[in-house]
Amino acid sequence: QPGAAVTSPRGLADWVVTEHGVAALRGKGERGRAEALITIADPRFREELLSRATS
Repeated sequence: QPGAAVTSPRGLADWVVTEHGVAALRGKGERGRAEALITIADPRFREELLSRATS
C-alpha cells in the first residue's frame, strides 16, 4: 500500500540507505549502529540525534 511503513527486526538490517548516504550495520553493536545511522540522517536532525544517543 503506498505510504505504508516497512519494518523489520533491527538485527536483520545489514544496510540502511537514505537520500543522505549508506550505513553498513552488520557486526556493529548498539552504539556503532546508532552512530552509523546518525551519519546518514537528515543533517537538520543529526545534532539532536547525537545528543540523545549519548545521554
